[in-house]
Amino acid sequence: MHRKWLVSLVLVLLLSASCKAPTGTEPNDLPKPTDYVSDFAHVLSPSAIEEIDRVCGQLDHSNADTQVAVVTIPSLGGADIAEYATNLSNTWRVGSRKSNRGVLVLLAIKDHKWRIAVSRALEGTLTDSKALSIGEKMIPLLRANDFDGALRLAVDQIAQAVSPK
Repeated sequence: MHRKWLVSLVLVLLLSASCKAPTGTEPNDLPKPTDYVSDFAHVLSPSAIEEIDRVCGQLDHSNADTQVAVVTIPSLGGADIAEYATNLSNTWRVGSRKSNRGVLVLLAIKDHKWRIAVSRALEGTLTDSKALSIGEKMIPLLRANDFDGALRLAVDQIAQAVSPK
């Protein structure tokens, strides 16, 4: 009887370990994105996700030809956010193969860190200083735990920067 109980316990532990929410320590540990917004930290409202997805879809399927991925994770687990964002962007292949125009907006909630990673094809359009400026505009909203507002602002600013004039 003990053996059956032990086998059941081991199976339950293995199943629960494989179903844990992503910790955000390694990009390869995260599930594949299903849309433009991947809210692994569960901090965004459904309406914000819907609105951000809509704007990102418009950017992807318009003359802007730019893919924007918005990702929230609970924590970086000690990883460097710049390296993590670059690895995640490369792993997920943000940006179409044809144009390689991609932007990753990453929030690490418990670490209070953000990063806007821009593909090489967009570096002239969405410069480091412009990405930094967008991030700095997000800071008051992030400090107020208004993740919806911070990411809406970021995506709107990115859309303005990458859209053809």
